[in-house]
Amino acid sequence: MINLFIYLLPLSISFSINYLPHGNEGYWNEIQDKGHNIWVGWTQDSDINWCRTKSTLPFSIDKISLVIENLENYDRVFDRVKSSVLVDTNIVHITIDMPFPISDRDYIVRYKVEKQNSFYSYKFKAVEDTNIAIDENCIRLVNAAGEWYLKTTDSSSTEVSYTWNGELGGDFPDWALSRAWKKQGTEMIEWLRESLEEIYKD
Repeated sequence: MINLFIYLLPLSISFSINYLPHGNEGYWNEIQDKGHNIWVGWTQDSDINWCRTKSTLPFSIDKISLVIENLENYDRVFDRVKSSVLVDTNIVHITIDMPFPISDRDYIVRYKVEKQNSFYSYKFKAVEDTNIAIDENCIRLVNAAGEWYLKTTDSSSTEVSYTWNGELGGDFPDWALSRAWKKQGTEMIEWLRESLEEIYKD
């Protein structure tokens, strides 16, 4: 594996992406309904295929936020994350393990955090200029973007929403995208729930 700890060039970062609002499921093409306890959908906006997964978890917003904010620990929370390396303040390099024979993916993103009384938002977008080398066996997602959005339901439960740019790059077939999005959306929530259950089991 290539050495991930490489000095960065000056970073060019812009948060001008049109992040999609919350609370309007009618705007989305449903892939998996709420009957599965994890809702998954997708929509297109500004030439981006946005995907979103959502579920209510029986943990307070502050407990969940501790996991989301620990960027360099994502490889211990989400099973498909091979490595998660913090390279600068709120900037992380993540490598994703894809099933054979599909090449792995990686991306470098900066997080922008907003906290209000009833919700926490963690928007992320690809860093445009770095000299972190590209692994020849890995496809870099240069348009990676999305958001973790946590909304308080009550003192002991939180609605968790994860939105991401569904672009997978390379020669990934279009016909398989919705199946991949459904799987990713389901896995992200399941792995987060399992991690929370392990952390707070006592």
